[in-house]
Amino acid sequence: MRHVILNFHGLGAPDQRPLEPGEDRYWVDAQVLRDTIDLSQQMRDKVDVKFTFDDGNLSDFTIAAPLLNAAGISTQFFVLADRIDQPGSLSTTQIRELVAQGHQIGSHGAAHVNWKTADLDREVGSDTRQKIADAAGTPITQAAIPFGAYNGRVVRALRDAGYTQCYSSDGGAYDKSQYPIPRTSIRADMTMADIKAIILGHEPAKARVRRALAHFIKKRI
Repeated sequence: MRHVILNFHGLGAPDQRPLEPGEDRYWVDAQVLRDTIDLSQQMRDKVDVKFTFDDGNLSDFTIAAPLLNAAGISTQFFVLADRIDQPGSLSTTQIRELVAQGHQIGSHGAAHVNWKTADLDREVGSDTRQKIADAAGTPITQAAIPFGAYNGRVVRALRDAGYTQCYSSDGGAYDKSQYPIPRTSIRADMTMADIKAIILGHEPAKARVRRALAHFIKKRI
């Protein structure tokens, strides 16, 4: 069976905080998640589709969780330590409630920066990890890499920090032995036909080759 992870960011209309440059590309209508959940369930005999959510936006709690819960789907929400309890982002209470609903919380770092050039002691180190763990009330064992930007230094830092698994935005199918595990981020310019092609692996061969090559190179520089 094919295994795919679809990664979402913001849902609905952004509010309460200014978006970062280019971030609007990753905010999608709630109906997109609804339709994607329906599509994934229609194809569950062929493809195992999992969902993740990055950035710890308030819409994780107000929009995503109710839709996922209604479909009986548990997921992983990767939050930013510096945004916890900030306007437009998840509060400590909401993070605890997501855990109580059966979801998992992971780390997206501290400040949503490019980890290839960031202070990795701050982004993946124990202080940031503990802040997220304190909010969730559970150990934090998994991380999602902001912007999908990583290299060998980032992967080594994550392993050294003890994260049992990490997630990229490399796209394509995955298996659990990969480190990082690839996901495909859903964008506002994608149609449901695009999302179905991603789930089924019907993307152009050139795109698949380019993705595999990029994934190979990233871990070795």
